[in-house]
Amino acid sequence: MSNKVPYNYAYREVLRWQVSVSGEVEHIGDRALGVITISNTFRSKHVTMNIFDIRRSPVAMGLYSQMGLVLILAIFLWASGMPLVLNSANAASLTLVSDTLTDSDLGVASGHTIRFTVQSVINNTGTPDTIFVDFDPTGDNFQIADLDEADFAASANVSVVSACTGAASEMTLATTTEAFTLTMCTGDQIATSTAVVLAIASSTSIITNPASSNDYKIHIESRNEGSASSVLDRGDAMVFIIDDVVVTASVDTTFDFVITGLASGTSVNGDTTSTTTSATAISFGNLTPGASVIGGQRLNVTTNAANGFTVTVKADQNLTSSTGADIDAFADGGGQFTPIAWTAPSNTLGSENTYGHFGITSEDSTLSTGDPFGAQLYAGNFATTTREVFYHNGPSNGIAADIGETDVAYQIEVESLQEAGSDYTATLTYVATPVF
Repeated sequence: MSNKVPYNYAYREVLRWQVSVSGEVEHIGDRALGVITISNTFRSKHVTMNIFDIRRSPVAMGLYSQMGLVLILAIFLWASGMPLVLNSANAASLTLVSDTLTDSDLGVASGHTIRFTVQSVINNTGTPDTIFVDFDPTGDNFQIADLDEADFAASANVSVVSACTGAASEMTLATTTEAFTLTMCTGDQIATSTAVVLAIASSTSIITNPASSNDYKIHIESRNEGSASSVLDRGDAMVFIIDDVVVTASVDTTFDFVITGLASGTSVNGDTTSTTTSATAISFGNLTPGASVIGGQRLNVTTNAANGFTVTVKADQNLTSSTGADIDAFADGGGQFTPIAWTAPSNTLGSENTYGHFGITSEDSTLSTGDPFGAQLYAGNFATTTREVFYHNGPSNGIAADIGETDVAYQIEVESLQEAGSDYTATLTYVATPVF
């Protein structure tokens, strides 16, 4: 003989879960069978589970005792959150999850490129779904500060905005010191199998790395209607924070400066030399009034100095004879600072500084002040002060024009009133200075 006593106890709705718990007792011969059934519905999917059977002898348990046990077990399962357990188990796994840092050093600000592919639609059809990203959920060792929508400018398949505009896949931003949440704008969605890229710029103090070397988890969830208890997809990226490697080396400094003479007939800055020189001597010979003479020298510099070098020249005096007479600085003894075209001495009686003069030009067009010597321009202010004639702002190979090599020229001219003398002399001193 068999008779059933049905019992429908409870009905409960949790988020989008609908859960009912029911029981019945069936008498079969001298035994009684108790059955508890939990039925649930999640997004229109119906699942029924027979949790367990209870069999007791009718002698040991009467009909009402059996019904009471069914009731107690049903209440226990309902109150203990069984629907929530079932809900969590339903969450899918994000795929292709990664987080690429711009800097993995200890305690520094770093950019993050977070990638993942969603398995469930993220949308907003009334109550918005969200994406939740938690940096080191167990230790909170990352620090977020001043993270805003502009920092996500390089993201893909999602647009992080301060206010919804109606464009596709827009999400608004909310932050804490360890996590951020993106909330889907009304009517927008991220479709299943979409590869999402959250590219957070590397900027001072946006996301600061932990101070200790270790591996750290970045936990990512898509949440149904923004609820932490209703997870659609979840996944974890791992990063390793480690101290930078300091690489050291040394390179010996090199600096080589060479002066060589130039043959007569060599072109220097638009003029042509008329006397042959050596590395240590410039001989203008016997000067003829009204006829200038040009002698030149070549300067070569080789160096690995990071900031290059400069070469200056200075004469210890005007060209001076043992009689005390001198050939003055160009032009007419004025010590011309700004280079000008060559002119003959004015030869004014009673003004000895106008009887003859001596000037300099350089072919280097990239001096520290630019190209003051232009073409065929001369200065005269090197008899008492130093004058820059060669310069470069980086390493040089000793060959390239205006970088490792240049020519300088000296021009002299006297007129009829210049005092006689067979031993006009001055000493030129070049100083080459590397800048490391």
